Amino acid sequence: MKPPETGITETVKTFFSSLTVGDIVRQISHLKSSAVTGWLDDARFEPENALIIGSYFTGAAISGALDCRVTVADINPQTRFLLRGDVDFREGIHGLDGDWDLIVDTTGIGGVTPEELSGFTAGAFIVEDPTSDGSDETIMGYNSTAERLEAVEADLKASLRTLGLGAKTSGTMTLTVEVLRRSMADALECRGVLYATATLRFFERILFRERDPQGFLRALESPALTVSSLGDISCDEILEGNLGMIRSEVTEEDGDKN
Repeated sequence: MKPPETGITETVKTFFSSLTVGDIVRQISHLKSSAVTGWLDDARFEPENALIIGSYFTGAAISGALDCRVTVADINPQTRFLLRGDVDFREGIHGLDGDWDLIVDTTGIGGVTPEELSGFTAGAFIVEDPTSDGSDETIMGYNSTAERLEAVEADLKASLRTLGLGAKTSGTMTLTVEVLRRSMADALECRGVLYATATLRFFERILFRERDPQGFLRALESPALTVSSLGDISCDEILEGNLGMIRSEVTEEDGDKN
């Protein structure tokens, strides 16, 4: 962890986490990709070609964890920089319908529709459920996971869920902001803490509206948590405590048995 700085006086010290916002994003993404590869291992399913729909954090992490030929499709080409170099990137899913060993849909709320998926078949099909353990009724009403699973013919079907923080959705950025928010609150409970602040920006606007991948990456690499305190405090321990509450799991559904 970075050494503390003195504040307005020598009595007050400012502590910074060594963990950046990007580190938190990567840890959450790794939890999700590990859940997928773990499920594939348990099912003894070894794909030779895979289609990942969605190239944002979850899709990029899953595509990087697979040991096979991977095609990633996304309508936002500015997210391509998140992918490893040997991935075949396609702008949108038009023309990709047909038979795949593995398809993973990570597009979530407002993403691909069941109608768009209806021409696809797969040995295994996984949909990332965009809801989490804090989703309200309105968010739940936009969850089309069941309809998407029904749209694709597959022997194995499963949903990927990420829970543990009571977040409104399972999106990696939603969970990242929830880790930061909870960590600020936890820091304030420590004796001698004057205030806590986190790097909270509307990160996704930089990428999806300004279309500035490098600016997006720079914003993510700032310290995740900063605390002003009279006594010593570990920002990283607080962040890691909240990260440790997150769990990601793949739940198998009834597939189409031929």
